[in-house]
Amino acid sequence: MEVVLNVNNVHFGESLQDISMYIDKNTITSIAGSNNSGKTTLLKIIGRIFDTNANIIFDGKNIYDYKLTDYIKFVSVIIPKEITFIENTLEEELIIEANEYNEDAKSKIDYLVSGLKIKKMLTKNINQLTTKELILSQLALSLVNDKKLLLIDNIDYYFNDNELKKINSFLKSYIKDFGLTVLYTTTNLNQTLYSDYLYVIDKGKVILRGEPKTVLQNDNTINKAGLDVPFMIDLSVKLRDYDLINKIILDKERLVEEIWK
Repeated sequence: MEVVLNVNNVHFGESLQDISMYIDKNTITSIAGSNNSGKTTLLKIIGRIFDTNANIIFDGKNIYDYKLTDYIKFVSVIIPKEITFIENTLEEELIIEANEYNEDAKSKIDYLVSGLKIKKMLTKNINQLTTKELILSQLALSLVNDKKLLLIDNIDYYFNDNELKKINSFLKSYIKDFGLTVLYTTTNLNQTLYSDYLYVIDKGKVILRGEPKTVLQNDNTINKAGLDVPFMIDLSVKLRDYDLINKIILDKERLVEEIWK
């Protein structure tokens, strides 16, 4: 795997204490933590919303070696409470955001509209959209002109688990078709099961890292950080401890079949 983002020993006031992360290209990585754990601050530093002297390498260069106007061509940040638009409709915004409105751009817009199920939003006035619709709209706008890195902050507050599953499924398809690195923050550990890699942070420090199904078995550490282990992970661990199964199983039907073998 190719590392596209290196976060090296980042400090930021009382919010972050010596944070280091390595994000592989064309993957989905989640940063989980309770409220006030520092995860949103870290995302804003990577997205250059907060100006620091942090040692962060993106695509082979320190993020501060890019002109800001160039950096935001490659990196998009979605923070639900800070979404703003200029024009009246999403359709107008997508056309403006496309580098050049030609057949390729039209095809890309059609792909995003279909994949994110936002056709009904296209002609609505922006101020008529719900926060959930604004987030989906911002996803489309972030991807229409081939961003390399997408930073998404805490959208689990606005979508249920089934909706989050659909969004992550779309992002995986997008990565396969176009290439993209996704880094998102969440308080919902169910969402992290769709990611390739997971960091858990608490009080501004990384306390766990690794493949999600492995990390999430550290229930004591996770609970102390103010987070809840996903039900199927917790159940699988308990059943494994009683020698009823020998692996983590996330599908309920498969779990029942395994127990009754």
